[in-house]
Amino acid sequence: MFLSQYDYNLPKELIAKRPQYPRDNSRLLIVNRKTKKIEINNFINIKKFFSSDDLCIFNNTKVLKILLKGKKKNGNIREILLISQESSNTWKILTKKPKEEEIDFDKTLKGFLFKRTEEWFITFNQKPDLFIENNGLMPIPPYLDRESDKKDLVDYQTIYASEDGSIAAPTAGLHFTKNYFEDFDTTKDFITLHVGLGTFKPIKSNDLEKHKMHHEQFLVKQSLIDKINLTRKKNNRILSIGTTVVRALESVAIDKEKIDKWSSTSLFIKDDFDFKLTDCLLTNFHLPKSTLLVLVSSFLGYELTMECYQIAIKEKMRFFSYGDAMLIL
Repeated sequence: MFLSQYDYNLPKELIAKRPQYPRDNSRLLIVNRKTKKIEINNFINIKKFFSSDDLCIFNNTKVLKILLKGKKKNGNIREILLISQESSNTWKILTKKPKEEEIDFDKTLKGFLFKRTEEWFITFNQKPDLFIENNGLMPIPPYLDRESDKKDLVDYQTIYASEDGSIAAPTAGLHFTKNYFEDFDTTKDFITLHVGLGTFKPIKSNDLEKHKMHHEQFLVKQSLIDKINLTRKKNNRILSIGTTVVRALESVAIDKEKIDKWSSTSLFIKDDFDFKLTDCLLTNFHLPKSTLLVLVSSFLGYELTMECYQIAIKEKMRFFSYGDAMLIL
C-alpha cells in the first residue's frame, strides 16, 4: 500500500470546530469486520454492543497546557508549543517561522529561541511553571483554524485524565461524560501513553515502509495483561478506546519486556499487521494520509475503511478531534 491510497476529499464544513454538548451526544458509525455491516447510531448507545464481562481499556494520559503566547520585540504575538522538557528551564518547541530572538511572556518571564541540530528550543530566564499553570492553553490541532481558548481547557481533556504528559488528547475518549463513563457497564482499566509527535508526524514518503515514527512513552501494567488473558479465556472481548491504546497494547504484545515499566514505542501499525490484543476499537475519523488512518485501515481492512469514510461524509458526520466516533466490532 502507498500513502496516496489513504487520501480522501473532505468538505471543510465537516471538520468539527467544537465538540457536541454534552460529549456523549455525538453520532457513531458502527462497522462489523466479519459481516461488513455498516450502520449509524448515537454514541450513547455504544453500551448496547458490550457486556459487563467485556474489557474496555482507556488511555488516562492528561494533556498539558503547553501552548504559550508571548510578545516579540516588534510587539507581535508568537505562539510556542512546548514539546518536551530538556532541563528545568529549557524546552524543545514547535513554532511558526522560528528565528533566534527573545520573547517576553510577562514582566519577569522571558525566553530565548535558539536552534540546535535542526530542532528549535526555548530557554527561560527563570522557571516557567507558574506562568504555564496560569496562562498556558490547550494545544488544539492547527486544522481547527482558530485560537485555543478557555473552553478547550475542558473540551480537550478526557474526564478520566490523570497522568500528566501529553501534547494532544487521545480523542476517542473525549466522547465520554462523567455520567456515561460510570454507566458504561464493562470491566474497565487503563494504560498510559503520552501522545507526542509520533502520533501526528506527517508521512512524507509515498512508500509507507520509509516512514519512521517518533518514540512515545507508555506504561502497560501486568495487572492489565492478566485481565486481558482472563477476558479472553472467558471468550469475551477487548475494546480499545482509541488508537493510542492499540499502539500500547500491541507494543507489549511484540515485546513482553516492556510490560509493567515505563517504556517507549515507535510502532507504526500498517498493512497486514498481526493484532494480538485488540478485538474492538473506538476511534474518531482521522486526517487523510495520516498514520492514524493507516492504523484503522490495517485493523478494519482498506476497502471497508474507505467505504466507511465515504458513508460518513455522505451522512455529514463530524470529523477529526472534536468530531463523531467510529466503532469497529
